Amino acid sequence: MILSRRVVYCLLSVLTAANILFRYPLDVGHELGADTTFVHTLATGIIQQGRATWILHPLSYFGLYALSYPSAVPFTLASISLTSGVPPEGAMLSFGWIVAIAGSWGAYLAARSIRRDDMFAVAVAVLFSLTPFYLKDTFWVGSSRGFVVGLVPVLVLLLVKHLRTMRLRYFVLAILIMVLLTAIHRMGVLGFFVLVAYLFAIPFHRVTQRLRFALARYARPSRYAFFLSGVAGFVSMFYVQFAYPGVGGANVVDQYGTGVFQGSSFDIVLANMGFSLAGKIGPLIPFAATAVDKFVLAAVLIFLPLLPLRDYIAEFLFFFFVVLMVIGLFSIRSLRPDRQRIAASVIVLLLVGSIATSWIMKDYWRGRYSTDAGIPDSIYSTGIYVSEGTDGTILANDGLLGGQLAAVSGRAVLPLGGPSLHWTSPQQLLWGFVNPADVGVRALDIMTISFNTDSIYVPVNVRNAEVDWEEVLYYAEPSVAVKNIQLYDVHFVTVDKRIPYEFKSYGFDRPSGYLVLMDLANYKIFDSTGQSIWYVQ
Repeated sequence: MILSRRVVYCLLSVLTAANILFRYPLDVGHELGADTTFVHTLATGIIQQGRATWILHPLSYFGLYALSYPSAVPFTLASISLTSGVPPEGAMLSFGWIVAIAGSWGAYLAARSIRRDDMFAVAVAVLFSLTPFYLKDTFWVGSSRGFVVGLVPVLVLLLVKHLRTMRLRYFVLAILIMVLLTAIHRMGVLGFFVLVAYLFAIPFHRVTQRLRFALARYARPSRYAFFLSGVAGFVSMFYVQFAYPGVGGANVVDQYGTGVFQGSSFDIVLANMGFSLAGKIGPLIPFAATAVDKFVLAAVLIFLPLLPLRDYIAEFLFFFFVVLMVIGLFSIRSLRPDRQRIAASVIVLLLVGSIATSWIMKDYWRGRYSTDAGIPDSIYSTGIYVSEGTDGTILANDGLLGGQLAAVSGRAVLPLGGPSLHWTSPQQLLWGFVNPADVGVRALDIMTISFNTDSIYVPVNVRNAEVDWEEVLYYAEPSVAVKNIQLYDVHFVTVDKRIPYEFKSYGFDRPSGYLVLMDLANYKIFDSTGQSIWYVQ
C-alpha cells in the first residue's frame, strides 16, 4: 500500500510522540542502571578535566585497549551537557529520546527500501521502536547497547541502497556507520556480520533469479527449507554450547537455566532462551518463522549460531527479527484475498496487542533487577552531601551504592564499578589511581579471543583496585588496610545501613572487621534512612 507523503508524515509524527510518551519518566526520579552510573562518571570526568584520561591509544576510543571503554557516548553526553548547560543526567534522558526517534524513522526508511509498502514500513517502525528491550535500553540510560540498536536500521538502509544503486558513497557511509557503532559499544563489531550477510545476499539473489523460472513451483518450499535448515543449525550450535559449557563464550546453562522454567536440561534451557527472546522483542516473534527476504534472512541465518554466545547478540538482531515478524504478519492478507477487511482487522489487533505488551514490559527489568533500577532519592541526597561535605575518595560497602554516589557527586569511589572488569576499569585512570606512564600492556593470544573478550590488550603492572578494596574491609591485616586507605586517599566511608557490618562482593554479603572497628573508633558525620557516612582518621 502506497500512502501520500502527508499521511506518512502524520503517522511518523504520531509515532514520534508515542516514543517520547513510552520513555517519559512518569514514576522515575533519576537515571537507571549500574552501567548508566558508570558512563555518567566518564562523562563527568571529561567535563571536569576537559579530556578523556583513559585514551592511551587509538584503540582506547573503541574500548579495545587496556583500561578503556567505548567512548562515543561519554563524549556525546559531555558535549550535550557543556553546550546546553543541562547536567549529564538530563543529557541522557534527551539523548535517549533522540536515538529512539532516529531509530523509528531509520526503521521506516530501511523497511521502505526493502519493500515498497508504506503500511509495512510503518508497522516495522512501530514494532521496532517500541520493542520492550529497546525501550528499556533507551529509557534514561547511559548504557550504550540501545544506541547501537537504534542505528542498525541506518546501516541496513545504506547497504540496501548500495545493493540497488551500486553507488560507492552508500557503501562508504555504511563502513563509517560500522566504525561509529564500534565506538558506541563493542557489539558494534557485529556490524561486520551484517556486511558478510550483505555480500552473501548479492550472489544469492542472482542465483535465485536464474532459478526462479526453472524451479518456480518449488521456490517457496525451498526457501522455507533454507530457513528451517538455518534453525536446525542454530539448535545444533546451541546443543554444542549446552554440552560443552563456555566453549564459545558465556555458559548457556547459567544464562538460561532459570526463567519461565527451572532446570538444566537442554529442552528447558532452549525454551527459556525462546521466552527470553520473545520477552525482549514482543509476542509476535513466532511470525518471524513464516517470512523470507534474501538480505534480512541471510543476516538472521548468519547470526543464529551466535545467539548463545552472548546476550547482546540478540539485541543487535532486533531490527531483522521485527522485519521478518511484519513480513509474516502481513502474509495474513494473502491467506484469504476475499477477506481483506477481516485480515486487516486481525493485523491491527495483533499490532495493538504487541504495543500493549511493550507498555507492560517496559518497566519489568528495573522492577526485577536492582542493577537496572533508578537511583533512589535517599542515595541521591547522600550523593549531594558527598559532593559538598567531603573530600578525597569515598569508600562504600556496596559496589552498586558506590557507583550511584560517584554519578551524583562526581567524586572518586571504591569499589570501582561498571560494565568493564572492576580491576581494569578506565575509572582508575580517570580518578588518578593509576599513572598512565606506568601502565604496561600485553596483547591477548588471538586463539583466546571470544565474544566474551572485552579488550584485545590487557594491562600489566597495574594494582587490582578490587582486591585493595576487599583488603580494607576484611581488615585481616591492619597495616595493609591502613596502607590502602592512604594509597587511595580515603577519608570518608559510606555504609549501606541494611548491611552495617558487612560488604557486598560478587553478590554475597561478607563480614567486615573494618566496619565493626570504624563504628567504635571513628565519627559519623551524616545519617539518613538508608546510608551513613563516617570520617576516617
